[in-house]
Amino acid sequence: MKNRSSSRFLTVLLSALCATSLVAQQSEVPLKRCATDYLDSIRIRNNPSLLHIREKTEEAIQDHLYQKSNNFRIASDVVVTIPVVVHVVHNRRDGQIGGANNSNISDEQIASQIETLNEDYSNTSGYQGFYTGTHAVDTGIRFKLAGVVRTYDSRQSFSVQTSDKELAKASPPWATNKYLNIWVCELSAEYLGIAQSPTVTEINPQTNGLVTSEDEAIDPLTDGVIIGWRYFGRNQPANTSSFYNLGRTTTHEIGHWLGLLHIWGRTICGTDYCDDTPRAETSYLPDTPVCGEVYSNCEGRPSRNMIENYMDYSPDRCMSVFTNDQKKRMHAVLAVSPRRAQLVAYATSTENRLSVEVYPNPVGDYLQANVYTPNYADFRLSVFNDKGVQMIGETYNQTYINVKNLPSGVYILRVTSGSETVSKRLLVR
Repeated sequence: MKNRSSSRFLTVLLSALCATSLVAQQSEVPLKRCATDYLDSIRIRNNPSLLHIREKTEEAIQDHLYQKSNNFRIASDVVVTIPVVVHVVHNRRDGQIGGANNSNISDEQIASQIETLNEDYSNTSGYQGFYTGTHAVDTGIRFKLAGVVRTYDSRQSFSVQTSDKELAKASPPWATNKYLNIWVCELSAEYLGIAQSPTVTEINPQTNGLVTSEDEAIDPLTDGVIIGWRYFGRNQPANTSSFYNLGRTTTHEIGHWLGLLHIWGRTICGTDYCDDTPRAETSYLPDTPVCGEVYSNCEGRPSRNMIENYMDYSPDRCMSVFTNDQKKRMHAVLAVSPRRAQLVAYATSTENRLSVEVYPNPVGDYLQANVYTPNYADFRLSVFNDKGVQMIGETYNQTYINVKNLPSGVYILRVTSGSETVSKRLLVR
């Protein structure tokens, strides 16, 4: 069993932005599989209190797993379907869609990524590696495309250190407690992807799960996954890498978004809190896109690396495994993380009318509106003062509203979906 000492608490979950090792590629610019640990270390340095938040996050996950340990059988026919919104943030001034060397990727490229996700998370990708037959499972998680938003931005690339906030401004997210938002763009420094993992701190009766701390109040605006456009989807003209051309970067980053760590944890021979992934000294980064044998010796215990695991850095063609413990961990996160839990609640609700809840109320900075619409119907939201003057114009499928610039007073939040309208009274202080 892997070490589950208190040091594990320092390993978890704010933003899964993957490590900094370089991939030596023939005839390609050296690539960095993802930026998670790099960005994570910067955030910790700037805000040491994040370590405490992570400790509480891991405690919540482990408590849930322990409580379910005697009865944690997820029925084979129980599937959570996650609606996905793809934000294509491109620098193609003429608006042309698709083709080689075009960041305004095609609808076909987007569709191929959704297809890849469903194959990978259902264990139907077809690739058979050393561990595939013995360890690969259907995770009980699926994805469906809910929308595509195309946004022109003149920037040539987005820095991994600031891309989440910049992209959220360029193409605001749809309700992040209802959709998985994926921003596809040009990332700087040859990074392939970034993801924001869940953090939780306290029970809040107004949510279906746990809520982030006040320090993380704007996290809902950046909650999602960011992928370099060349590595999104598979076998398309824009997929130019011979290593990462089958859409597994997105599979990997969504794993982080669902609470998974790299198979080596955050240190040599570290823990990912999943006992059925063999411990690893490092990631798998071959010089050529081949699926070779790699071995580790952690604490004198030799083992063969699970290069087939989606949470390694292996070439896309080598990946084919989510394990049963990883499945359990992802479903635990879907149960205890606030926006993830609400997403599941929306996906399984049988409510047949528009409903709206707002909090905090009174509010001083960001207002969150929990909006439920039957069958994921679109909605529009606006804010009026007590004299009926519109103070915040209509936003489309967005639920996090900045009210910092509004004078103190009473306001009306109005939400409209189809022929239905719901109004809520709120106090800005």
